[in-house]
Amino acid sequence: MKFKYLIIIGSLLLFGCSSAQKSSDVQAQNVSVAPYLKMDCKELATESSSLVGKANALRSRVDSEYQSDKNVELVTWILFAPAAFWLDGNAEAAAEYSSIKGQLNAVQEAQKINECTL
Repeated sequence: MKFKYLIIIGSLLLFGCSSAQKSSDVQAQNVSVAPYLKMDCKELATESSSLVGKANALRSRVDSEYQSDKNVELVTWILFAPAAFWLDGNAEAAAEYSSIKGQLNAVQEAQKINECTL
């Protein structure tokens, strides 16, 4: 019975120390639609296409860094547990991804306001 609780507590510690996020957990930043309202539909389509490409690349980077961080965390817990509390996570990539998601949302909103057909 004690072994069961030890495993549960160990699992919570193991998976609870890293600040890394999956791409699906990253929320879009609020970005003003105002700069995009000045664009015509063709420019908005080009901007949207560019942002989708960047978003896809960043999504892959966020997920890759998340998995890498979790793997390092596991090894750290096995080899030297106190070092697990200083893992960096993937905050930088997640912030970039959040920004791109917000910009993409703003472009899509501008397309709706400008009545652009997709």
